[in-house]
Amino acid sequence: MMDIRMIGIDHQSACLEQREALAFTKAQARKALDRWKQEDAFSGGLLLSTCNRTELWASGSKVDLLQLLCDEKGLRKETFEPLFTCRGGAEASRHLLQLACGLKSRIYGEDQILTQVRDALELSRACGADDTVIEKLFQTAISAGKRVKTQVRMENADPSAARNAVLLLKKRLGDLTNVPCLVIGNGQMGKLAANQLTDSGASVTMTLRKKIHGTEVQESIIPQGCHMIDYDERLDHLQDYKGVISATLSPHFTIRKEQAADKSFQRAVWIDLAVPRDIDPAVRELSGVELYDMDQLGDGETAKKNSRAFKEAMEILEDYEDELERWFAFRRHVERVKQISAVTVQDACKRMEKLTAAEAMDHAVEKLLFGLRDTLPEELWERCFTALEQSSQRDTLKTGKGR
Repeated sequence: MMDIRMIGIDHQSACLEQREALAFTKAQARKALDRWKQEDAFSGGLLLSTCNRTELWASGSKVDLLQLLCDEKGLRKETFEPLFTCRGGAEASRHLLQLACGLKSRIYGEDQILTQVRDALELSRACGADDTVIEKLFQTAISAGKRVKTQVRMENADPSAARNAVLLLKKRLGDLTNVPCLVIGNGQMGKLAANQLTDSGASVTMTLRKKIHGTEVQESIIPQGCHMIDYDERLDHLQDYKGVISATLSPHFTIRKEQAADKSFQRAVWIDLAVPRDIDPAVRELSGVELYDMDQLGDGETAKKNSRAFKEAMEILEDYEDELERWFAFRRHVERVKQISAVTVQDACKRMEKLTAAEAMDHAVEKLLFGLRDTLPEELWERCFTALEQSSQRDTLKTGKGR
């Protein structure tokens, strides 16, 4: 049985305001994982928090995962419980495999979720919160996601929210050639948006803070073709930009209604790619400003267009589901494997009193294998030795994945 559980909230079950309440920055996720690990809430844990979802994964845990999340955010469990989905075992692993391929994203088939899953695993490792189960589950999901992305062609699939944002700007503003646009934030999403805009011919200005962790910002951080301004200057010429995309990790609004109330806008399109949101929702009340958020960027038709691709992806994922089921099923034999290994090593060590190390190990292994003649029914010999031959040829010295 798979010892894995998860609880999650996403764009299908909750609106943006509700997802905001349970969103975690990287620093907040690290703090939460550190505390939960110290409290022995699980053997292994991972927190995945993106614009569209928050999921807590745990192995070796008997605690109420939703209660952990709500306590961490100071929220009432009863309020959010109807919005969450709980999964365990094979159902949970199947969900993760599909998730890593972008098959459960609002922007169907998008690429960014694979990076986000990888980042969540790396954070879990950095906190010492992962264990063998979390490691195996998420590494398998990442491998599955890469294979699907390589082998399955998604028709009209949007690779990122940034690309969808630029498509929306084109839809609302027309040709973007020389159209002045502002990108607030120079993280991954901001850079993707800036690159998409410059590729479309827009005149792009991007904000940077003067210092990052006390170090002067380098010009190379700015995507080629973009003009840089300091973050504090973002409001100075706000009325001059036809398109504004904000994508930061700031816990505060990058643009508030009162900061723009004294400016005159003529059909400006602002797009908020952050969760929690960057732009004050009240700016919708400003004349001449159209505001869109993450929940308005998805294309519901894309999934319908990809029915064949979905089937191909699911066929690929079956291999990974089988791999995980076999791995979890074998875990109940791990202690016996270790005991057999220990006995064989002990036997080899005794033989070293009279033989070389190589000779001693050779004799000890032969004793183990020839012993199958007397302990295993003859009709199973061929199958057993075929499996042993295949196992012996696996290269696990570099990867460490033998277990």
